Amino acid sequence: MGLSMQSCLHDDKTLFDQPAAERIDKSVSDYTQLLESSEGGWMLHYYAGKDYSYGGYTLLLKFKNGHVTAMGDVQDPEEQATSGYEVVKDQGPMLSFNEYNKVIHPLAEPWLGNPDGVQGDYEFSILRATNDSIYLRGRKWKNEMVLTRLPKDASWEEMMMGIITVKDGMNVNTYNCFLGTDSLGQCNIDGSTRRFTMTIGDKTLDMPYCTTPTGISLREPLFFNGKKYQNFTWNEESRTLTEGDLRIVQYLPKNHKDIDFWIGTWRLKTSIRRKITLTLSMGTVANTLKGKLQIGNVEYEILMTYDPATGKLELPGQPVTDPTYTYPAGIVLVPGSKEEGKLFGEGKGSLLFTWDEDMERATADDSGQITGHKVDSFFGVAYGEDLSPIMKPDGSYTYAFTLPGIEYMTKIN
Repeated sequence: MGLSMQSCLHDDKTLFDQPAAERIDKSVSDYTQLLESSEGGWMLHYYAGKDYSYGGYTLLLKFKNGHVTAMGDVQDPEEQATSGYEVVKDQGPMLSFNEYNKVIHPLAEPWLGNPDGVQGDYEFSILRATNDSIYLRGRKWKNEMVLTRLPKDASWEEMMMGIITVKDGMNVNTYNCFLGTDSLGQCNIDGSTRRFTMTIGDKTLDMPYCTTPTGISLREPLFFNGKKYQNFTWNEESRTLTEGDLRIVQYLPKNHKDIDFWIGTWRLKTSIRRKITLTLSMGTVANTLKGKLQIGNVEYEILMTYDPATGKLELPGQPVTDPTYTYPAGIVLVPGSKEEGKLFGEGKGSLLFTWDEDMERATADDSGQITGHKVDSFFGVAYGEDLSPIMKPDGSYTYAFTLPGIEYMTKIN
């Protein structure tokens, strides 16, 4: 039996003289007592995705009288949610969050049309425990993770504020790595995917990480010269992650542009010979830009999003008001592929604009949201009174405007 704590120690011979069912019953009781014994709660570094293929999340959990209270950096880091939980018998003891919790269960729900979402669990086999650590394995996706006891006086609000501060500071993905004074090369720490990648020679390391109140914790340690490095402290002033003599220093690549750079008027290059301009101004929501798309004598209003981590602009599909009042239900800007001759629906697909310093233009590239397909165009699909696309007699869509084969945009002023 892996459980080991002062208040629940039993003679092993006596315990294993009991039938298996009785032993499991006893372990269920002991694990429940252990979970509820921490007055400050527990921290769980939670890893999503089969074979750890998605990102890491930090959850704060407190167990009391059959209920769990949770906070975490899943959706709203300032929200707390309380729901029921149980330690139950399965093939062994299992921790089950058996009532919906707004912090925990979104990790196991469908996201963005993916029925598996980020492939998270809400039921966990309990593998073993000490008084301060409980080792878990997700029942469905099999990822292993650890509950770590928090101090009695731990302030969850301060911890979550620390996590928010670290995330805000680490708003750029690109880093240089140094071991002492020696350069190890570059790495990428992507806050959106919550993954750490590092290439040294012909070897690439790729793993999820969790943000902590003071920095980040990698799922697996890095090893250099016989030393291991896993838990890094963030320094806002130097914009550096440090553990021992390993430093990971943030830098801005030359194609990274602040949001203010994108404000102004741009000429859009497509595969049709027509003057198309896009005038961008600051949006009302953080990291958004309002766009006035001028095609001929008609001006359409669109919205673009800015990624502070990469300095890129994203053009997603979206509803567009019809300024000509020709189409009763307006227009929907739908991503598509000129090369494949098809449109993509269901809210998927977008283009990313990246500044090319050498060419002095912003190059348009597919964002990679649709596996096996490449967005290179947008089409303004007209909608009728029945809230459906207006179809032509030959069965094709009616377009208010088209933006086929988008290549790049150049700044006019």
